[in-house]
Amino acid sequence: MVKWQVERLEMRNKEEVLGELLEEVKSLLGELCQSGFDTVHDSTLKGTEKMADLTRQYGMAHLSDMLGELAEGICLRRHRLKKDQDMLAGVYARLNEYLYLCEEKLAYDRAENYYVNGYGCQERESGGKDAVQP
Repeated sequence: MVKWQVERLEMRNKEEVLGELLEEVKSLLGELCQSGFDTVHDSTLKGTEKMADLTRQYGMAHLSDMLGELAEGICLRRHRLKKDQDMLAGVYARLNEYLYLCEEKLAYDRAENYYVNGYGCQERESGGKDAVQP
């Protein structure tokens, strides 16, 4: 179970949930980078497959497809005697680029929510520590 799936009764906004989900995917990719594609641990492979299912449940079909493609490629690569170049590096690079773009979009959404929903105005009115005084 990933750390953010622990039972919590408090409500979180979609940006928080998405940010934590993206961090989990980045963590998996970091594990793959450290181990290399030829010596992937079983738990990392299973984690990648589970994350593909989870991202599909959250409606992130493109990310899920890429994770599934990566997991399938790793599985196939484990049973080859000859290590040829294959598509895994390309899938890995596309995943990293996709995660970067998702994080950028998430940052823009957070900024929009901050200003459009008036959170910045509330801090100025309350004299919060980050309040900008004219």
